[in-house]
Amino acid sequence: MVTGEILTENRDSALAILHRRGEHAIEVREGGRRPDLPWWQRDLLGDRPLPYLGLALFTRELATLVKADIAIDEALRIVAMQPLIGARTRTVAESVLAAVVEGRSLSEALAAGNGAFPDYYCRIVETGEASGQLGAVLDDLAAFLDKSGDARSKLGSALLYPAILLLAAALTLGVIMGLLIPAMLPLFEEARAEPPAIIAFLAAAGGWMTHWWPVMAGTVVASTVGLFALGTRPAFRLWRDRVALRLPLIGSLISRRDTARFARTLATLTRNGVPLLAAVETAAGALGNSALSSAVLEARDVLKSGGTLTAPLRQSGLFSELALRLISAGEQTGQLETMLGRVADI
Repeated sequence: MVTGEILTENRDSALAILHRRGEHAIEVREGGRRPDLPWWQRDLLGDRPLPYLGLALFTRELATLVKADIAIDEALRIVAMQPLIGARTRTVAESVLAAVVEGRSLSEALAAGNGAFPDYYCRIVETGEASGQLGAVLDDLAAFLDKSGDARSKLGSALLYPAILLLAAALTLGVIMGLLIPAMLPLFEEARAEPPAIIAFLAAAGGWMTHWWPVMAGTVVASTVGLFALGTRPAFRLWRDRVALRLPLIGSLISRRDTARFARTLATLTRNGVPLLAAVETAAGALGNSALSSAVLEARDVLKSGGTLTAPLRQSGLFSELALRLISAGEQTGQLETMLGRVADI
């Protein structure tokens, strides 16, 4: 005789799970609802995608368990009890488990997760279920997420140094205008001499900012709110993202990041049996820059009419020549998946 706990909605669901395992319950007692999390651990931002780290850990753990021939519902229970996953990932895992216990497939349960799982993720899991290779597909997904996470870390590291320089410059200028210049002005007054033009300019600018700082603060707040409001409009997002791609340093980093993400997502989707048109559309949705995403969707439309993927991407002028040459070579030789992998690794 063994004892244990089952994470499920109610007593009947627990009995059904035990029956599927070939086990018989002598006594089943409800343990009560889980206590509410403290306010600082609750999800205050509503439905949003899982963070890359949480999604990768969830996928890796689930892949390991499924490859060990553990049933999906039991695998989800084990994942939900892992101490390393965060509170939000645990909550999402429990909601997926509840949907699976109700009779949904894993891909359906993931798609019903209120945006926690990306569309490409659900599509790949669906192909894994259809092919009977769910464990291998989840393993492939975990590797994909690990590589994507590494790319995000490299981008963050590349932007960190310029951000530190800008912050240091702003602090230095603030100290000069707020402390050094006011201390120097009396010396010129005592000597009855005119201060140098740069000192006079900084003193005037500091005085203006001291007098008008409420207006400046209000302008910054209003501008921030306005930009967030405009950010909900597709036309403004498209214009903003096109401008971002033209910025020095930042533009090239964004382009390289999203090109790698597009190539890696498309390669993973096609490798796991997703049709090319659907894979291109899904890969477009995985991009963070709407200008690049729009270019990929235009390429999908050209593919529908019998064209190639490379031509419309080249016409957009947003992708590097090296990436386009590799994709073109993949289309011509029938090795598109391999060449997409090369693009992602550049």
